[in-house]
Amino acid sequence: MDKKEILDKNKKQNRNSLDEREQKIYNSSFGIGAVAVGVLCAVFSIFRLCHHQMFYEFASIITAYLCTTFLYQYKNIRKTIYLISGILTGIAAVLTALLFFMVNA
Repeated sequence: MDKKEILDKNKKQNRNSLDEREQKIYNSSFGIGAVAVGVLCAVFSIFRLCHHQMFYEFASIITAYLCTTFLYQYKNIRKTIYLISGILTGIAAVLTALLFFMVNA
């Protein structure tokens, strides 16, 4: 096989996959989306707090997001801090979800 045949074969195999630049953009888009969700949850929480209402559902959303992010980082990087952070934010997510259901029952 010559160089052109190898490149053509590789292009055909990777037609539906993302190149390195597209992967970076794809991955960073999740971070940007998470910031938007975090800001909205904070705004809604502050609004509810100002009106003397509970805002456990928003805290549950944020802590569940952080939990999954930390545990995914631990799975791939294997730093203990990510595992500890994942466990703690997971506990916080469960507790805030329970509080939400207890208050709204």
